[in-house]
Amino acid sequence: MTEEKYPIPERKFVEGSWTPNTWEDIKPLFAEFEERSLGSGKELEEWLLQLSEVDSLIGGVASRRYFASSCDTSDASAEEEHLDYQMKVLPEVAKVGDRLNRKYLNSPARSEMNPEHWLVHDRDAERAVELFREENVALVAQEEELGVEYGRISGGMTVEFEGKTCTLQEMSTHLESTDRNHRELVWRLVSERRLQEREAIDLLFDKMIALRVEMAENAGFENYRDYKHSAKHRFDYSPADCMALHESVSRTVMPALKKMQQRRKRLLGLEVMRPWDLAVDPEGLPPFQPFSTAEEQVQVASKIMAQVDSETAEDLKWMNAKGQLDLETRPSKRPGGYMDVFGDVRWPVIFSNSAPTHAGIQTLIHETGHARHALLARDLEPGDYREAPLEFAEVASMGMEAMCMENLDAAYPKKEARRAAIDSLEDMLASLAWTCTVDAFQHEIYLNPNYSHEERTACWENTWERFSAGSVDWSGLEETRATRWHSQLHIFEVPFYYIEYAIAQMGAMQLWSNYRKDKVKTISEYQRGLALGGSRPLPDLFSAAGLRFDPRGEGLEPLVHEVEEAWIRLTGDVE
Repeated sequence: MTEEKYPIPERKFVEGSWTPNTWEDIKPLFAEFEERSLGSGKELEEWLLQLSEVDSLIGGVASRRYFASSCDTSDASAEEEHLDYQMKVLPEVAKVGDRLNRKYLNSPARSEMNPEHWLVHDRDAERAVELFREENVALVAQEEELGVEYGRISGGMTVEFEGKTCTLQEMSTHLESTDRNHRELVWRLVSERRLQEREAIDLLFDKMIALRVEMAENAGFENYRDYKHSAKHRFDYSPADCMALHESVSRTVMPALKKMQQRRKRLLGLEVMRPWDLAVDPEGLPPFQPFSTAEEQVQVASKIMAQVDSETAEDLKWMNAKGQLDLETRPSKRPGGYMDVFGDVRWPVIFSNSAPTHAGIQTLIHETGHARHALLARDLEPGDYREAPLEFAEVASMGMEAMCMENLDAAYPKKEARRAAIDSLEDMLASLAWTCTVDAFQHEIYLNPNYSHEERTACWENTWERFSAGSVDWSGLEETRATRWHSQLHIFEVPFYYIEYAIAQMGAMQLWSNYRKDKVKTISEYQRGLALGGSRPLPDLFSAAGLRFDPRGEGLEPLVHEVEEAWIRLTGDVE
């Protein structure tokens, strides 16, 4: 019998058959946790580790139900099971969790525990107690329900094209066509389909804003922006730092992006560049399809990642063998991609809804970086330490993408590797601009929650303009541009989860720069940082990986310059 690569952890507190499917399953255990006497540091630590085990099992059920509902938004039973857990079980867990946090923080036995090891845990517990309001528990459950409704709307969008019902993700491949009329036809078809849901999504967002404002007021905050910043446990940077980063990106990134778009316009021979001209290869190469099936997607991605880190590539193959991947695009599947962990077995699972393009390979590499992070940290205790703050968690994924950019020729023909590398360099900078667009928009929206739909649209237009290279003509397409934020699921499902990408992108750019100088050392430091999970504050995690934590973007300029230099070498563009 072959030994399991990542064995399921042995349960030390609950029976192996116990599954927390209902609140009635969980309630007796939490009652015992509440009632137990904790007279020493040893007893307190054992109590915490047992609670960690139970929390991991609860998280496993929640993750499995969310995953099932993501894979098929038309499956009413899967949606019902997911919402049942969100509405009936997790709110009760949250209420008891607050009492258990208070029990822990008030215990005299804490003085006997290692303060360095428990630093991050204690800091998080104190913040959770500070912000907890029982009246918000029901609001969080309602917010989840609205998020599911958004996913149902998004996942249900299809178009009829060439005699076939296609998802919007499938249609994206056509935007790489060298036939401009074909690209325009497809772009307009997809845009018109999205616009059919404009009113429904606007009204849904109204409900979300109202809920979120109420949560903030309940917790004693003047606005949801500041409440959410605190609730996300951002101890190491402030909303003012985010706004400084917006300014740094506007100042240093936008000029470089403008040069890149001018090259595209020039090579395409266009007097006016339109939105459907942004995905086609400017040198006239036809669309490249690096895979046709999910199995091929895994093979190609693992072949590229093996050049960077063979263990990460093997992890992807292992996940595939374990059935921990759902990669195909199909109707009624949620858009986007994510990695989650089934806490009961501590195995990562990857969900992706992507077309058979290089972007599909990038997505799988990105999510595999997250999976590698989860596997390196899977033995940490307490369980919260197995999950890093998003600002560093995204370094694991975006950093893997960046390092793989240097090794695309392991699986692609040389001309396609060059094309994809050019696109990746441009995407590094474009993602910084887009991230700041989304984050800055949310800052203003939640500081002005009473905006009308028209005022909200004006806010989006102004923010778009601030982070636009100004090379694309949207004449006659203003309604589509005004609703572009409707397709950004983070705004609806995980508000203010976005600036993390910009902070992480700067970390990934540093990682890429280091990798180009010393591959062995960089991978060693990368893995060292990932193995810490979330057990240290953010600056320490970045430092362990050989990187600088830079939430204001003060070190952005030389990184942008290095990206520009690499881009010029690949394109030969010196204009």
